[in-house]
Amino acid sequence: MIIHVEDTVSDSDCRRLMTIYDQHAQQAKVRDQTGHPLVYWDELRDAPYADEIIPRLVRECLREITSRLQPADPLYPETVILAALGARGHHSRHADNCRQNEQGDWVANHTPQRDATAIYYLNDTFEGGEIVFERAQLAVKPRRGLLLAFPSDAAHEHEVLPVRSGVRYTMPIWLTKQQRFALADFPLGATAIEAAINLNNGKGLWARPIGETACVGPYPGNPPTGQTGHGRQ
Repeated sequence: MIIHVEDTVSDSDCRRLMTIYDQHAQQAKVRDQTGHPLVYWDELRDAPYADEIIPRLVRECLREITSRLQPADPLYPETVILAALGARGHHSRHADNCRQNEQGDWVANHTPQRDATAIYYLNDTFEGGEIVFERAQLAVKPRRGLLLAFPSDAAHEHEVLPVRSGVRYTMPIWLTKQQRFALADFPLGATAIEAAINLNNGKGLWARPIGETACVGPYPGNPPTGQTGHGRQ
């Protein structure tokens, strides 16, 4: 249940989002496990173009998930960030809404409200940085404009391999079925959110598997076990 949509972001929007990240990274309050800044929506919403580009991309993401994966319930944006990984930057293996305890059982992590994960890739001028889904035996090579979406559960545990050179820019989005966890005052129209209400009612978040994967290469081997992070993609 991993979907991809090619060419979802224009070159000009990619450049603008990467510029916004670069202009706000030094003031970012949160860093990922390898020390790279994470720029959250509330830190960048007043940047030029941000209040138009980012809500539009979130709406388009919701439309794609709704039409392709047919969720039983409406989804709301829970977290939206801009992120970048430089050389040696990576994310160890994790799921986005749960973790394995010492007994090997999957239990809720610090963000159990997350139901779906989406990633917009803003560039491809770097080496490495593939996202790997161990259970599916898939390695996805990022390309500029690619949208990747999948459930946030243990079945979609994933890691990001180290960037060997260059900088890997992304716009990750986490979505939730619980409206109380939705981003406050996010400028998103109701149409995209509510479109899923009448689709496949009662069949769970992901009503049907979609066997679509992009840029898939040979699975590179067994990645090291990692702990779940807050803004890792």
